[in-house]
Amino acid sequence: MQNVYTGRRHSLALAIMLASTAVPIAAQEAEIEEVIVTGSLIRGTPVDTALPVEVFSAAELLETGSPTALEFAKTLTSGGPITGEAYYFGGSGNTGNVSFNLRGIGSDKTLTLFNGRRTPQNSSLFPSSVTARIEILKDGAAVTYGADATGGVVNFITEDSFSGVELSSSYKGGFDSDGDWNITGKAGWDVGDSNILVAAEWDHRSRLQTKDRDFSSLPYGVNPAPWSGLTNLAGWVPRASLPANPGLTANSEWGSPLGLVSDFTPESCNAVGGIYVNAFTCNYGYIPYYNVVEENEIYRLFGQVTTQMSDNLEFYARAAYGRVHTPEAYGSPSQPVVRGPAQTSGLTYQLYVPTTNPFVQEFAQRTGWANNPLFGLTQGFTPITYRAFAHGGNDTWAGPGLHSTPNENESRNWHISTGFTGELSNDISWDLAFTYNQSDIRSSAPDIMGARVQEALNGFGGPNCDAPDLDPNRLGTQNPALAGVGDCMWYNPFASNFASQPELGLPNPAFDPSLQNPLELRQWLFNDRYGETTAWSATVDLVFSGLTPIELPGGNIAWGAGVQYRDSRNRQTVPDPIYNGAMPCFWDEQTPRDPTDPEYNGCTPDGPGPFFFFGINPPDSTSQQQESAFAEFSLPLLDRLNMTAALRHERFSGDLDATVYKVSGKYDITDNLSFRGSYGTNYQAPGAGLNPGEVNVGVNSYTIAGGDWRGATTITATGIEPETATVWNTGFIWQSEGFDAGHDFQFIIDYFSIETEDELGLLASANTIASSVFSIPPPGQTSVPSNRTALADCSHPLIGRVQFNGGTCTQGVTTANDFAAITTEFGNGPGQLTEGFDVQANYSFPAFAGDMRLGLTLTKVEKFEFGETTLDGFLLDPGDDRLGTLNFATIAQAAPEWRANLNINYGQGDHNFRFVLGYIDGVKDERYYNSDGTINEAALVPGGFQPGTTTPFEPSYYGVDPGGWLAGDFHWIWDHEWASFTASINNITDEDPPASRQEFGYDPRIGNPLGRTFEVGIRKTF
Repeated sequence: MQNVYTGRRHSLALAIMLASTAVPIAAQEAEIEEVIVTGSLIRGTPVDTALPVEVFSAAELLETGSPTALEFAKTLTSGGPITGEAYYFGGSGNTGNVSFNLRGIGSDKTLTLFNGRRTPQNSSLFPSSVTARIEILKDGAAVTYGADATGGVVNFITEDSFSGVELSSSYKGGFDSDGDWNITGKAGWDVGDSNILVAAEWDHRSRLQTKDRDFSSLPYGVNPAPWSGLTNLAGWVPRASLPANPGLTANSEWGSPLGLVSDFTPESCNAVGGIYVNAFTCNYGYIPYYNVVEENEIYRLFGQVTTQMSDNLEFYARAAYGRVHTPEAYGSPSQPVVRGPAQTSGLTYQLYVPTTNPFVQEFAQRTGWANNPLFGLTQGFTPITYRAFAHGGNDTWAGPGLHSTPNENESRNWHISTGFTGELSNDISWDLAFTYNQSDIRSSAPDIMGARVQEALNGFGGPNCDAPDLDPNRLGTQNPALAGVGDCMWYNPFASNFASQPELGLPNPAFDPSLQNPLELRQWLFNDRYGETTAWSATVDLVFSGLTPIELPGGNIAWGAGVQYRDSRNRQTVPDPIYNGAMPCFWDEQTPRDPTDPEYNGCTPDGPGPFFFFGINPPDSTSQQQESAFAEFSLPLLDRLNMTAALRHERFSGDLDATVYKVSGKYDITDNLSFRGSYGTNYQAPGAGLNPGEVNVGVNSYTIAGGDWRGATTITATGIEPETATVWNTGFIWQSEGFDAGHDFQFIIDYFSIETEDELGLLASANTIASSVFSIPPPGQTSVPSNRTALADCSHPLIGRVQFNGGTCTQGVTTANDFAAITTEFGNGPGQLTEGFDVQANYSFPAFAGDMRLGLTLTKVEKFEFGETTLDGFLLDPGDDRLGTLNFATIAQAAPEWRANLNINYGQGDHNFRFVLGYIDGVKDERYYNSDGTINEAALVPGGFQPGTTTPFEPSYYGVDPGGWLAGDFHWIWDHEWASFTASINNITDEDPPASRQEFGYDPRIGNPLGRTFEVGIRKTF
């Protein structure tokens, strides 16, 4: 049997080299037919265009181990941080859902196409078994495709036709889990002038727990990021009698404070794996409950019909379906209280436990408060801060062997494209297409309802409790005679309610088996917060292209022109009234009001909802219509000089419009050396799902508060305009025989520049606002620490955007431990500028009765600058070059300076061997650097004391300035006459991903948590 990997080696290598200089290959044959180039409207050949297109053929992808969409996206040197790995803190719904991020400026600025048509951003939709090639346009393309293409375009192109049946399967293992599986199948057949192609695929990823990776299981003193001071081992304030008429402060609502009682000792805190900080804080490490890889299933279906209706008319229809399902994405056992059912604002003193609660007696005896003379005056207790389930886990919803509360996430994507292509004459061709896309996202993210906890603390918990309320002046049920009677249950909030830290097997010395909370009561506290979001779009394209009779010295002028209409709609469905906004406050007796309203009783105007941590989701429905006209001209000014000019005008509903242009050219200086360049404008319109004035109540991690997750409210601005961008690219191409006859050498170097303005996003991150407000070192220190002790500047211009515990800021007293939430705004924010070099080099030659190919792709970023950040007229950040930094405040925008891939490929007979060496530069964590570039030592000191001592922690430099990541893979293909067999060793030397002071100990948007893996596969064609 002829070896398909070597028999076409020369023609394929040449085609790929030519494609890298200009356009993708049309087929893996010596004769290259005219194709529509990604980034152009005009048919041409790879030597005719000036656009930087990088092509990955199906054969090359097979030689590199048939990477998944996630693996492929992470290896692109022109790419940036991406979603797809399990990372609860970046959105658990992104698990398995891969979005490309060319140039690292955001996935919303990379347009994804399927056979040249728009698709949902989720690249897991595309079937690998029928992919003929992937084209990466590393240049702005709004003039060709419309909005969203500032960073570039990724175009997945399927096979034109196929006859036969092909089955394949692979297994990857060796990394402390049950491994990853892949099964694909496709079949094709000819029926007259038609070809029918169908395919089905299944991918499975197995769970990998954080405790199976050293970098995700580091001690608190090394990586304090995945630790929280908001736990169920709390400090409690004893209270005197309840005021007859509750007020809006903790004391006027709950009574005068009588002292402080700690529900733990340093010893009992350490016994369950906690870190003792002070009498009301036992830091809790939540990361053992998470997974660095979640169990994930991906299903794909694909169908295609192509029919040659006549010599000048072709019909096609394609349909693709993809389902990504993560049945359990594990997070913390429960979320902390960042807002609560009390009338006082903030996250402190939100709950009240009356002394009639039967669990108080054990608490008072164990802590010694029962022996305090003030115990007789005590009528109840309020926690300073609280989390219902933390150190002891939560088996309420967990699967076997797991001990936390999972989310469920599912995304379903449909893509249907059909149309006709034809020729009106030898000089004019046309393309009429209809494309329909739909994306359904279904998710649940359980949270606790604060009012239900308070009811249970008062003895009125449980789904069947129906006691009448006898005191309308106080929120909740007030009926002492029926508390804990019949179907009404008491809740135990104290340390006695859990047996151990189950993930680490550490027994709780305060546990009393008779004082556990029943399962039925625990279940009743939660709401699954289930919602669905459906987005769909319908697009009609009509494009003509051809040659004009106008002849220039280099040939006839070619042209392309067309129109497009697109209707996009978004709809949310939230069936539960507890989650959909019908219950905007914690209590039915509350109404959202301004705190200055005389009738205000604790529910703020933003309608925060009934949950401790997450907000509500009032469903909305939005739509957007777009229509555009565009044209492109190819001008062969000389035999060796070709220029292209293009223009597009687009109008959107809402009286928005944009006009963009692009010019590009390629000059063949000699037979071996060419110069190319392009310059153009791009834009991005506000999405169809944008709703001006909308208030979203969420959460954010705050560096100044030791990484604690607290409230964050985002308000969508009105009057949002499209963002704009200027993109240019210039480079040289060298192609020659190499050092000897029969050798092929190619070298390409390009310089790129992308500058955006009025970028759609947060005007300032909540984290940046908090760090600006809490900017005063505590007494005795000269640097601002990040352990919650930094003081607030109560006269700060943005102080009104901070919600303080208790509602007030006191200069010299209020610290970063005393705020509950930050409010920011979404709109036209600062722009960014990125510039750098792309290098591609390929060399192929015959060697030892086979063929050797050497390849290098490299990206060197020179600039990654952000514009100034201004909010409410206050300059938060003058802007700077963030190249080589983590950019923590701007999610998914870590900016490594270098990315490179080196590959060595050798094929002989039925065998092919390939070694790939990948490198990603390390990034500094800017959160721990002063403005002069020195390290802020104070910010590196974790709060609290080393276990078993009263010794403070030393500074930890983990992840502050990590090195780069260098890893090698080896792939082997044996093309046997019966079937094709593959084997791979990935990450041969078992390198850990670069250290990062984030929850998982690495950056999931860049690194890989698997370590060394082994993969085997088989492919059989009938």
